[in-house]
Amino acid sequence: MYLAGVVVSREKRKTRAPKQVGKRVRTAGRAGGLLDQLLPFALGATLVGSVAIVIAHGNSDNSGLQSNRSSHSSSGIAGRRSLADLMALSDAELERIDIVEMSVAVAREIPGLGNLDYGKYRRVVDGWTDQFRLWLPTVEYAFHQDPSKYHSDINFFRLGMLAQFLDQSVGVAYVQEQREAQVEARRKGRKVEVAYTDPGHLLLHGLIDTKRGTCATMPALHVAIARRLGWPVALACATSHYVCRYDDGQRVYNIEATDTGRGGFAAGTDQDYVEKEGVSRTAIAVGSDLRKLTAREMLGVFVQGRARHFQDIGKSDLAARDYALAHTLFPKSRRVYVGLVGNLLLVGERLFARDEHGHPLSLAACLTVGSAFGESGKPASKTGRSADTMSSPRSIVTTRSAAAPPQHTMQPRMRPRPYRAPAPRVPQPRHPHQRR
Repeated sequence: MYLAGVVVSREKRKTRAPKQVGKRVRTAGRAGGLLDQLLPFALGATLVGSVAIVIAHGNSDNSGLQSNRSSHSSSGIAGRRSLADLMALSDAELERIDIVEMSVAVAREIPGLGNLDYGKYRRVVDGWTDQFRLWLPTVEYAFHQDPSKYHSDINFFRLGMLAQFLDQSVGVAYVQEQREAQVEARRKGRKVEVAYTDPGHLLLHGLIDTKRGTCATMPALHVAIARRLGWPVALACATSHYVCRYDDGQRVYNIEATDTGRGGFAAGTDQDYVEKEGVSRTAIAVGSDLRKLTAREMLGVFVQGRARHFQDIGKSDLAARDYALAHTLFPKSRRVYVGLVGNLLLVGERLFARDEHGHPLSLAACLTVGSAFGESGKPASKTGRSADTMSSPRSIVTTRSAAAPPQHTMQPRMRPRPYRAPAPRVPQPRHPHQRR
């Protein structure tokens, strides 16, 4: 009814405006001379300005929400930019880019997806944002009745309401077959292995088309809408999982976007993700996990998703290329590093014979004698010093095999198992006040 009322009021404005314009034009017609030509233009400009002010006022957020749609996204260039164009932008310019455009630009370079229309996906997300902006004030009374239930922070409440809105009003949910596989794997006490052969499970166009997503796309949709509202949010990594992270410099919240279908919303602390997702202290210290990412790093996350898709369909050359590209955008990501190294090993296995330096076995032999290379770039000894006379990695392998038999008969794995991220886990139990 609230939305209907808004539509009716807009229709009334539209029906009144033509009568006013017609009346003024007829008055100008009676004046004659030069005034006949100038007055319609002046009145038209005034009317257009008034309508613009009314629309802007109607779209303003009475509860403190503000629209923050990118100036880049509203320009004629938006939607036609390639990944290279986005990478060429400065950090400040990239922060103003809609992350839906980032995801679509990455997806368009996948064979068969070159015709994806960013404008189509932007309009859908803009529509969901407008619906949420109108709905939110109608439920904020719940916060004011007992703020302590929501950390006494209206921003935390709003984040949760966005999660609930996408869950119950829009109908966004986890990909059913993957959810069932997770349940079955937990029942049998084993790890879930997911092959992302559908790039739509890793990039936003798939979620917007089907309203079914994964931990790669569901938090990204939360971020896309929240950034339109001017909220300080971004993606954050938790090993192979992603969350929507709010960080205004004073308070930090993690919203679990994949926990749907139960009412309310789920929010975990950093310690919760350390325990549930196995986030290591090193991952946090180096800046890989549990940190609000920059726009450039989020672009790297989308490229990493494309790399994972190529990896899972057996195109290790393309996967290695994209992991390398993602590494330049998000160099602190440990997940990107593992994917890059794993796929480069597969590429190296094809480029080099087993007895050539450069084959993964020869590089592994370097690691058996300590640091692979000293400061001079030459192989290092066991003490870590560079030695001009030290055998090359190739000769290390040959000399060792000739000098002494191996201590075991197990052959090295010639084709390393591709890195597979664990499937998203159901987050920690909700707080009682977050249950519906």
